[in-house]
Amino acid sequence: MTSTILAALALCLASVRHVAADERAAGSLSEMLAKIRSEEFENNFFLGDAFLEKPTPGKEAAAGCILDKVDAIVKENGVTDFVNDLQVDLAACCTHDSQDCVADLSSAYALLEAVHRQQKDAATAPRVAAMLIRAVEKRTSKEKIRESHSHYFGKCQDVDECTMKALKLDPTEL
Repeated sequence: MTSTILAALALCLASVRHVAADERAAGSLSEMLAKIRSEEFENNFFLGDAFLEKPTPGKEAAAGCILDKVDAIVKENGVTDFVNDLQVDLAACCTHDSQDCVADLSSAYALLEAVHRQQKDAATAPRVAAMLIRAVEKRTSKEKIRESHSHYFGKCQDVDECTMKALKLDPTEL
């Protein structure tokens, strides 16, 4: 009886998790942004909590959203554990800064797509995070960001040499 209840509970939890996940993301950032605009996909724009004060609309708001994705990659293993949702959510960041955002993030999105298609592996994660950090730095300054996220600024200047260790918060920086 107990094993039957546990099996039923596991099935229910799996169903809830499946329902909560997004449909398959589009192959390119431009396509994904178009699907969000057409309401084929929900706009999952999430500002996050990186800013000390409310950011200005547009580029600065997009920076908060992008920085949230950096945190998801570094702290939540997003590239390995939920790459599809990460693609959808990253595209949603561009709803506040479309033209420049697509130009700045298309390469990072393409790497996520390669991971999704199993053409690249999770070792790509630090490179994606570094690309996103460069996009954030174009949109806002470190002084406007909480310590919990400001440590990313300036890290991994050489995107191709970036490592997860380099991205993690160094306790001596606090």
